[in-house]
Amino acid sequence: MLFSAEITDFKIVYNVLRSIAIKDFVLLRPMEEGLKLTLDEMRCVETSAYMPREMFTAYHVAQAKDVILKVSLKALVDVLNIFGEDCSPNLKVMMSYKSEGSSLCIDMQEHEENITINCELKTLTVDDANQISLADECNLNKVVLNAQIFAELLNRLDNSADELKVVLGPDPPYFTLSTTGIAGESQVSISKNSDSVTVFQCSEQTVSTYQFSNIKFILKVMGYADKVAVSTGSSAKMKQVVNITLRNV
Repeated sequence: MLFSAEITDFKIVYNVLRSIAIKDFVLLRPMEEGLKLTLDEMRCVETSAYMPREMFTAYHVAQAKDVILKVSLKALVDVLNIFGEDCSPNLKVMMSYKSEGSSLCIDMQEHEENITINCELKTLTVDDANQISLADECNLNKVVLNAQIFAELLNRLDNSADELKVVLGPDPPYFTLSTTGIAGESQVSISKNSDSVTVFQCSEQTVSTYQFSNIKFILKVMGYADKVAVSTGSSAKMKQVVNITLRNV
């Protein structure tokens, strides 16, 4: 068995996946510290949600084995919602992945009605498995801050703007987000000394510009995260990349 897990409070998983379900597929990467779910858009925008193993009532991943599987995101969301929005809080969800290329098995038990449902999701080949994450390339600068504060910063900017500029630097104001649109320029900054910042690592200033629509996409799942990590770095394929991850801690 390469991976198995059991969870009773699965609604957070369903809500996060439903919020970001605009892509066809999701990558599941079970690790010792927890389960990582990743959506990747042409290796330009990556959204990752981490579920620490403490969220599971049982959790197992094969030792010394890099387990990565790719499944239909819509199918996964539909399976998790098979009992509907008002399902019993006692619903138990079990996931298992026996071997490379096998199906992802999802067993759901509803004890009050004594109902058990067994589903199998076909897994697909992961292309360039060693290159699936932008996070390894985003190793130059990193800031970790409160998710609600980050959402508030984004909401203060001009939502009609097409582009978002991200500036991370070792000197004040340290972390700045800005947009330029029809209404003019809007800008927000946060100091590395803010109580909402838990990690600030910056060796040199980086200035990057991205489609604001891609960043606003993250707001859909911000309500399910406690911390947000924003990191930048250099890439052989792109001069600058940005990685935003959600962590429930």
